[in-house]
Amino acid sequence: MRSVTRKFTLMIAAVAACIGAGVLAAGSGQAATPIAAFTTKGAFTFVSAPNLHPPKISTDVPTSAKQLAPGYFMVANFKNLSMTQPLVGQGGPLILDRNLQPVWFDPAPDDVYSLNLAAQTLQGKPVLSWWEGDITPVGAVLSGEDLVVNQHYRTVATLEGADGWTLSPHEFLIRGDDAWVTAYKNVPMNLSAEGGSADGTLVDSAVQEYSLKTHALLFSWDAAAHIPLADSETRPAPAPAVTPWDAYHVNSINLTSDGMFVASMRSTWAAYLVDIRTGSIVWTLGGKASSFTVAANAQFQWQHDVDLQPGGEVSLFDDACCAVIGQGVFAPPSGPSRGLVLKLNTTTHTATLIAQYTHSGLETSTQGSMQILSNGNVLVGWGQQPWFSEYSKSGKLLFDARFPDPDISYRTYLEPWVGTPYFPPSGAARKVKGKVTVYASWDGATQVVAWRVMAGSSAKHMSSVVTTSKRGFETAIKLKTGHKVYEVRALDAKGHVIGTSKDFSVPKAAATTPPPPTGFY
Repeated sequence: MRSVTRKFTLMIAAVAACIGAGVLAAGSGQAATPIAAFTTKGAFTFVSAPNLHPPKISTDVPTSAKQLAPGYFMVANFKNLSMTQPLVGQGGPLILDRNLQPVWFDPAPDDVYSLNLAAQTLQGKPVLSWWEGDITPVGAVLSGEDLVVNQHYRTVATLEGADGWTLSPHEFLIRGDDAWVTAYKNVPMNLSAEGGSADGTLVDSAVQEYSLKTHALLFSWDAAAHIPLADSETRPAPAPAVTPWDAYHVNSINLTSDGMFVASMRSTWAAYLVDIRTGSIVWTLGGKASSFTVAANAQFQWQHDVDLQPGGEVSLFDDACCAVIGQGVFAPPSGPSRGLVLKLNTTTHTATLIAQYTHSGLETSTQGSMQILSNGNVLVGWGQQPWFSEYSKSGKLLFDARFPDPDISYRTYLEPWVGTPYFPPSGAARKVKGKVTVYASWDGATQVVAWRVMAGSSAKHMSSVVTTSKRGFETAIKLKTGHKVYEVRALDAKGHVIGTSKDFSVPKAAATTPPPPTGFY
């Protein structure tokens, strides 16, 4: 696990397609095998940041730029394990601008997977959070922790599970000095009544609150104490038990302003409004014990990312797919996956369809997200399918982006973010046929609008030679005249210098710009 954010480390990771299917059974002898190989073909390569190789993400339909919501895309790419090819680029938390250019990238260490990057607020200040941990090839969570970095990309909080609970990648919500998380625990249980083994193991799901200051577990609500096992749409493995039974699979939390939360349980096809004070379930939406009569066109299965919206509406990602029937094998879908907005009537106890957002019949077996944006648009992350899409409120596709196979992201968010790195900008110079090109970048800096190149005979004798607009993550600046020493200075919108690189020179051995790395790393 990481206790501090490490920059420019050449490390990657990959993760199972079925995320967090449960905690590994004790004594099973299984072990996760991180896939530490990636290809730079289809990934970025930067002269000034040679150890960063985020994947290139592209659009596949014309973009309606004037109708898009503001913000940066928050993703964390990893490998779809159902594919055999290596990851394209490194995996890790990644911020993208509206042109799909990297803004900040922190490659994951090779012994963990990084998922669920989000922008939040801690103690009144903007932060980024994500999950890192170890997962088996069949999606069982071995270990995990949540990390929080500030606007300068310094780690300000970490959190691991307590009392035998393992934090899952599905949710991490910061409220004040506390965090609300999803967690799993293996519980030995006689499952013969459910068709399993008398010596079976249940994967219990919990919604928990922890102090980020003391790491103390403040509140824990476990599904097994409140939701009958018979409500599960999955069945335990027959005797002898091989795999723990993931009867609930909590995969999202939504906190309300009146002391309640909504928890989504993928394996029961239902979401639950829970009173935090009493732990009692106020209502159930969907599944076998629904408090609402759900209209036929509003019914959902294997859902993710359930959120209460103003006016009694609920948004969610309806996977409509799929029961796990073997390692990496899924039952047929019941329909295309879609983003949904439902209207709940607590008087008539009905749930009706307000809007749905589909994508050419995509069928998503696992993962997915649904976000209603600041201007009313809707952002859908397609989980195991390598797309994320922005729609108008009425359902018009405005923007569509695709990861290169086999890269995917558990969720995709669009959020405001201002990054001011604690580390300086990066610069490099290369000479080709007697002409010098200077390269400038600053991983995570969002306020840079221009670069100024300083050059001279020594670090103490430099002057400005050119100023140019920032272009993408790395700006290449061709010079008319070569010099012995260079540095680059980042300028904000007012022309103020907000960062200065270390001085650098053209490498003596580099007569030409080196080609991008090839092969696997």
